Amino acid sequence: MKKRAVIFLNVLKVAILFITCTILFYFAIQWIHSEYEDMHRYDRPEGSMLKVEKDHNHGTLNQLVRFYQNGE
Repeated sequence: MKKRAVIFLNVLKVAILFITCTILFYFAIQWIHSEYEDMHRYDRPEGSMLKVEKDHNHGTLNQLVRFYQNGE
């Protein structure tokens, strides 16, 4: 009888630990979500910026040569 009580207490400890960790994880995810919810993704970036060129007039061969020259 005592062995069953020890097993039951161990199972109860593990269950309480699991439930506590699950609740902590849930609230951590909620906190992270609330931090990033107000972030504006499309604001102008701060710091140095580069202007992107829109060269659609050049041919594919010219773009390929520029790709190999710049290495990107």
